[in-house]
Amino acid sequence: MKDLLKIFLSMVSSFIIILSMTNVQAVKVHAMVPEEMTPLVKSKEDQKFAYLTFDDGPSLNTMDILDILDRYHVKATFFVKGNEEPYAKEYYQEMISRGHVIALHSYTHDYSIVYRSTESFFQDLNRLETMLQKEFGIKTRIVRLPGGSNNHLRHQAATKPIINGILQQLSEKGYIYFDWTIDSTDGISPSISEQQIINSVQKGTKDQKHVNILLHDINSMKNTVKALPDIIEYLKKEGYNFDTIDETTPKIQFN
Repeated sequence: MKDLLKIFLSMVSSFIIILSMTNVQAVKVHAMVPEEMTPLVKSKEDQKFAYLTFDDGPSLNTMDILDILDRYHVKATFFVKGNEEPYAKEYYQEMISRGHVIALHSYTHDYSIVYRSTESFFQDLNRLETMLQKEFGIKTRIVRLPGGSNNHLRHQAATKPIINGILQQLSEKGYIYFDWTIDSTDGISPSISEQQIINSVQKGTKDQKHVNILLHDINSMKNTVKALPDIIEYLKKEGYNFDTIDETTPKIQFN
């Protein structure tokens, strides 16, 4: 009987030791899982990002621009104005349905109206907001001022207080305005060549991780469309990821 008891106790002891070792091993394995499963991905701050932004659309070039963006699986941000031409409603909708971001530029893009006074600026902007929300359900607080926040009127005595007042009220009213880090120069004149546009973008990316590129969606700017594939291919080759602008995007402001 004593011998049976010894055998039983010995078996119980062995079982406890084995079970203990198994649990320790299990704990060790479990502890290794998070480290093994951690993806080796850089944080967004360490990655290179490019924001393609198109001002002044929609235009007769919009569909070509959208088709090129689709071809390269790239999304862009369109700072639109109010276009009352028959084709425009379809093009606004195409921007939305293809997954791009629509943001505010101005309704008229007429400096004599937009920058007549602070009140005139917001009347024009609110006209665009109302149209976009009523027709397409778009509500956004992202703005780009015509000519940017540091346009030539900012340096004239008569209009400097107006621009400063606009910038202050944009902040107070909860808008976020965005300028750019690279001017493609395509908005200067239709005579700006395709290669000059490409060169301007390439030069502007030097030593830059995050680039916000100013392009234009204007009827007369045919060379923007021609340059766009080369711009995208260059940015991809340089390791840039493409993103659209929202309220969490790092601000790019001249002031």
